[in-house]
This record gives sequence, structure tokens and C-alpha cells, in this order.
Amino acid sequence: MTVKDSLFLISGLQTLVISIILLFYKSKKIQVNFYLGLSFLTLFIEIIMYFVIKQVHHPSVYYAPLRFDFLSMNLLFFYAIKTSGIIVRNAFNYYIPAIIEFFLLTLFFLIVLVNPEFHKTLINYNFHLIMRILSSLYIIVMCILIVRVNEKHKKMLPFFYRSIKYKSLNWLTIFCGICILLNFVRQLRFTLESVYFIHIVFDALALFTLYYITIASLVQINILNITGPENEEEEIELKEVFLSINNYISINKSYLNPSMNLKMFASEVQLPERIISKAINKIENKNFNNYVNYHRIEEFKDKIASDYHKKYSISAIANEVGFNSRASFYKNFKDIVGVSPSEYVERVSS
Repeated sequence: MTVKDSLFLISGLQTLVISIILLFYKSKKIQVNFYLGLSFLTLFIEIIMYFVIKQVHHPSVYYAPLRFDFLSMNLLFFYAIKTSGIIVRNAFNYYIPAIIEFFLLTLFFLIVLVNPEFHKTLINYNFHLIMRILSSLYIIVMCILIVRVNEKHKKMLPFFYRSIKYKSLNWLTIFCGICILLNFVRQLRFTLESVYFIHIVFDALALFTLYYITIASLVQINILNITGPENEEEEIELKEVFLSINNYISINKSYLNPSMNLKMFASEVQLPERIISKAINKIENKNFNNYVNYHRIEEFKDKIASDYHKKYSISAIANEVGFNSRASFYKNFKDIVGVSPSEYVERVSS
């Protein structure tokens, strides 16, 4: 056994152990870790297939439906999604490429098993090249989607936890960056087959990536960092909390106070700051400041509709509805409404 094979074998065993831990270890994130565990399981199976291909010389082994180029990153994507508490509609659609891959490989595996000559036909039609390019492109796209989810998760963390140390998914973002690089090197590896250095770089990068994600995921197995409802009961509770604070702020018009902040509002409604932030973020997909500014702008629009602007200037009305600076008012109004306050007033007047 070569040094390379030994390293791959050790990595495979490490991956198997990590997948078993993630799938069966009873942590507070067991439902979320399940996706991560399945992803590691697919990697372990692919490492096993590496050794099977070296030992079995029948061409059908190249089409064994145990390649997961279109599945492994999907599982990591849903791990990030579940951790971030983001709702994905038609989630099944994300698995369609993996299902197509599985049935296509199964079909060709059976055909080549019966008729080995068909393997040459597939080579002539560049089947492996096409699959390799498509899978690399798919992995890169999924990596970009995961990074975007991770960034959203990072922004939401302060509204759910007092301390956010070690809670972010930066390790997964780094992994995705390495994966993108790995897939570029993967194409070079087959394009420049005679360049031995490219093969060394690819294998070293693949081993490092595998080692990095196994250690990083194990470190975070018990760190609670979910920024969405953990169960249906909590989701119902957050909806009830949001309705109560929404009714309170609408009736009492707390947003008219320019000094209003989360701590002050929490004291006013006698609810924990974290619960208020969590409820607003879940239902409205806003932080507390954005939520308050939205109500202020709605108040401004009501005053404009009642011809209030004919008596007072736009800046005076902005101060009256709770904005303590003209710049803040104009920026928030443009972000929320889509036009400047003066444009809005002009449209209403006409």
C-alpha cells in the first residue's frame, strides 16, 4: 500500500467515526447534525469506492451508483439551512440532480456489467468528462449558496445569543472556499494528466479538506448556534410573542420615542430582549431597529396621506415620527419604500 493509499484509508476511517458520532450522538442539535452526518457518510462511501476501483478491474465498477457528487454538498446546504432557521420551499427539488445521477449510474452500471464493450462507447461520447464538469459546476454553485446562508446566519447570531463565540459557520465557509479551489484543480488534474505536480496538489488538498471539516464539525457538535425555532412549539410561541409586541407597539406607538432601543422596549413590555429579537427576526425577517423604523415610516406615510405635509416640512414630520436625524430617515425610507421621501410626497400629492 502506498503512502497516498494509507492516508486515504486513515481519512476514510476518521470520516466513518465522525459520521457515526454525528448521526447517533444525542446533542441538542441532533436533528441538524443528522444532515452533517449523512454528508460524511457519503464521503466515507466514496473513499471506499476509491479502493474498490483499484482492486476490481471490471469496467462496470466505474459506474457503481455510489458516487455522490450531486448529493454531498446538498446535505451540507441543508445543514446550514437548518442551523440558520431558514425555510426552503420545495426542498425536494434540491435532490433531483442526485436522483438523476443515481439512476443514470445504475442504468450504465447494469449495461456495462452485462456488456463491458459499452464502456468504450461511453468513453467515446465523453460521458465521464461531461459528468465531471457538470458535477464540479454544481458543487461550486452549492458552495456559493452555502456561503450566502452562512453570512445570513452570522448576522442573525447576535439577536439570539449573548455570546456568539465559536457559534458561527465560518468553518463551513472556509470549507466551501477550499471546495471551489479543489474543483478547479480537479479539472486541471485531468486536463494536464502528464503534470505530476497537479496530481500531488489535488490529493494533498483533498486530504487536507477532509481532515479540516471532520475536526471543525466535531468541535462544534455541542455548540448551540441554531438561529431559528428548534421545534413546532417554539415556533408557535414566537408567533404569539410577535403578535403581542406588535399589538403593543401599534397601540402605544413606542416607536415615536427617538431614544427607543431594544433594552428600553423589553423593559416596557416586560419580555426578555432575546425573545423579542428572535420573534421579530423569525416572523418579519428584521432586526429590532429595522422593525421600529418600519413603523416610523408607516406613521410618516399616514401623516402624508392626511395632508400633514402641507403644514410641516418633511424633516419636521420625520422628527415627529421618531427619527432623530435627517440622514437616518432618508436612508431608511429609501431602503424600505424604494423611493426618497420627497419623491413619495410628490407622488401622493399628484
